Amino acid sequence: MKCLLRLARTFRGSTARSRSLVLLFFMANGTCVLAQSVTAVFTPPPGTFPVGSRASVWLYCMNNSSNVVRRTFEPSLNCTLSSQSVTLETELQLNTNSSPRAATIPPGGFVKEEYLLEIPIASSGQVTLDISGYNQVTILVEQGVVSQVVAAPQTPTPATTTPGDLREYFANHVSFYEPIYFIAGSAPAAEFQVSLKYKVFDIKDNWNPLTHFYFAYTQTSFWNAFAKDPSFFDTSYKPSMFLYYPDVFQNNFFELDLQGGVEHESNGRGGTLERSFNTIYFQPKATFDLPAHFQFYLQPRAWIYFRVGDNNPNIDDFHGYADLTSALTWLDPHSGEKVQLSNKLLIGDDGNHVGLTFDLRFNLVGIPLLRKFNPAIQVQYFHGFGQNLLDYNVDTHALRAGLCLYY
Repeated sequence: MKCLLRLARTFRGSTARSRSLVLLFFMANGTCVLAQSVTAVFTPPPGTFPVGSRASVWLYCMNNSSNVVRRTFEPSLNCTLSSQSVTLETELQLNTNSSPRAATIPPGGFVKEEYLLEIPIASSGQVTLDISGYNQVTILVEQGVVSQVVAAPQTPTPATTTPGDLREYFANHVSFYEPIYFIAGSAPAAEFQVSLKYKVFDIKDNWNPLTHFYFAYTQTSFWNAFAKDPSFFDTSYKPSMFLYYPDVFQNNFFELDLQGGVEHESNGRGGTLERSFNTIYFQPKATFDLPAHFQFYLQPRAWIYFRVGDNNPNIDDFHGYADLTSALTWLDPHSGEKVQLSNKLLIGDDGNHVGLTFDLRFNLVGIPLLRKFNPAIQVQYFHGFGQNLLDYNVDTHALRAGLCLYY
């Protein structure tokens, strides 16, 4: 693999101290996080604008990584307005009255910034706005005087929801949470997971606890996809609510995030196959930026149980009261190729009944057919207790591989 060969060359070319750090973190079974993976797209303004008016063009920035990213927004951007009859050089100006020049983007989250465009008198019809360093957008411009449009009597109409409103709503409130993947291999043959979180309040005051209040939902399913009678073996449903504080402490190479909340987990089987429990948890995350484009994080999680199901009263003997996720990532800043090795360790209450999950992920940026889709290959190995909720007290092992859409 090209990405692994580059990783090996980077390792050979690094200093002895860097190699020692890398080996140390591999021995710790680390996973990596992409620190600066942001997709930035301008969206076209809805409606038609008279010449000489001002249009708002919104820049949406999505953090595709698992780490908090700081984004600084340029006060002005050079752009070109093109129509059938004329091409004009102009600028977009950041609306500093309504938004700051810098913002912090949580993992899987969005921010938006407003830029203002003065519509020149010479433009009309369908106009293409080509923004330097970004994408093109189309604006509809009509001939007329701004004052005439303003002075024209208007009949009040009920408020309607536009596609732009929906995009803005989802950008402010909905984002990815835990990894999203589909892998297949050992029985039960297929495993897949979907996970989203919802930010309840759109508040910009960082000191207000409601700013950091989230709901989340994660579903992990095991499917006998290749059996004569294909059916779902077990599915774990995990709704939760929590407070998430990114970037509590940060310097040039270290960052600390904090999260704590309440989570329910059950398989919804009913009867003797029902498994369920509730926890109150606390989860810090420490991220370290390393030489040679490496990044490492440690994420312990501790919890207490309440309202444990009657069919799994000894869940603490196998799930314990804490787990540890670690991750090491290498990223090529030029091609965007990324390699990640992660490990999750779970130990029962008595120090036995260990469950270990290893995940290796690498992206497919070098394949032209998949360049726009850009998923990652995921290889997972599990050994021990707790692979799924139904058999939480059964010692199993599994090897699966497939696609990962977010991590």
